[in-house]
Amino acid sequence: MRRIVIISTYPPQECGLATFTKDLKRGMSADGNTIIDVIAVSRSGVEEFDPSVRFVIDKERLDSYIQAAHIINEEYNYCIIQHEYGIFGGADGLFINQLANSLNIPLLTIFHTILQSPSLRQKEIMESLLIKSQAVVSLSPKGSELLMELFPMVDDKKIKVIPHGVPQFDYNQGLAKYRLGFQDNFVMMTFGLIGRSKGLEYAIRSLEGLDLANFKYLIVGKTHPNVLAHEGESYRFELQSLVAQLKLQDKVVFVDEFLSDEQLKEYLTACDIYLSPYQHEQQISSGTLSFAVGAGAAVISTPYWHATDLLTDERGILTPFNDIQTMSENIQLLYKSRRLLAWHRFKARSYGEQTTWKMVAKVYLEVLSNLSTPIRSLVHYKNYRSFDLKQEA
Repeated sequence: MRRIVIISTYPPQECGLATFTKDLKRGMSADGNTIIDVIAVSRSGVEEFDPSVRFVIDKERLDSYIQAAHIINEEYNYCIIQHEYGIFGGADGLFINQLANSLNIPLLTIFHTILQSPSLRQKEIMESLLIKSQAVVSLSPKGSELLMELFPMVDDKKIKVIPHGVPQFDYNQGLAKYRLGFQDNFVMMTFGLIGRSKGLEYAIRSLEGLDLANFKYLIVGKTHPNVLAHEGESYRFELQSLVAQLKLQDKVVFVDEFLSDEQLKEYLTACDIYLSPYQHEQQISSGTLSFAVGAGAAVISTPYWHATDLLTDERGILTPFNDIQTMSENIQLLYKSRRLLAWHRFKARSYGEQTTWKMVAKVYLEVLSNLSTPIRSLVHYKNYRSFDLKQEA
């Protein structure tokens, strides 16, 4: 029986990394031959984690990381680190390197953020993890390219491109709309924790003056905890004020909730268009975008890195940054041309069916199973056009 431990945030913490870890853990546990536990990183120390959380790291206490390393070495065969600079303690999350360097079992690191121009310290943290890890994962081809450019000394056979996993959807859009009360509506949606980097003001302005009968734009998600800590709900209030100013109250609906898995699947299944208006190009991974493609939504997105990778092969439409007019035209195009809408939905669904958590988890398990022996290269997926998880299932 293999024993694997994942170091990450974890529910009830409300963030994309926590959700990713929960879904990956569930997928890898499905084979029946693997025990998956979690070591959760906590700032507050008050969360009530489920029994699969073996230990809780106090984010800002270095001795907590050292204690976690001792537990991992004693009890587990493999370790997975979910890496984001912001979740670990020390400057730029430096404390995670102390833990990683203390491990004597195989380590796989998943990089959720890969910066094109990291600071010297950020680069040193990443380089140390790359050297210590027997395998590293990027969630997109662009991330893999950046790793090889930034760290040419690292054996590129270590680097695996594995796409973000998605839930299994039933694609019954009519029923999902009915349950949510939107059976008579054309539904566009954006979801995720809300903050200024999401570009929601551009999305709202793109609807100004459009004659779209029975159209609803759902902005789904709570305000990001870090945003709440620094500025409260000021950004949400600004968005709501903008909606009133443009007289769009009949079109824009705010759903101020952190959705459960089942709620999220229902909302995504119900939507016709998924709008991803992020304003920062260097977004290497977006779970929300991956989920929308998995749900078979027709996606309109700004051309940040993950969107550029994921929306190839007509899986969606890219719209330029800071271009409200073009965004507006793309929304009208999909609203008016149901044939084109259906085509993009079909292309998204066809890809999404290959990237369910069950299938992605099998790839992770295969990668881990090869870490006990001298590393041999698995398939290094160069782009999403050729990536086919069915070959791995």
